[in-house]
Amino acid sequence: MTITVNIGDADLSDLLAKVEAGEDVFLARNGVPVAQLKSVPDLEARRKAIEEILEFRKKMPSITQEEIAEWKAIGRR
Repeated sequence: MTITVNIGDADLSDLLAKVEAGEDVFLARNGVPVAQLKSVPDLEARRKAIEEILEFRKKMPSITQEEIAEWKAIGRR
């Protein structure tokens, strides 16, 4: 969504509701976009996902560079 803002025309509550609903809002002056309102990423969800990946990696067997080179060589045959 792109809107041209005149002082007093914009209802910030309505714009924030659109952002909370997942819409990106572009603010324009004379038809030229100058700012963007975006929702803040869910940092806690991102942190949890990273922790889960790190825990999963701890359970994986370690491999050597030689094993990786061998797998690449097998794939080229």
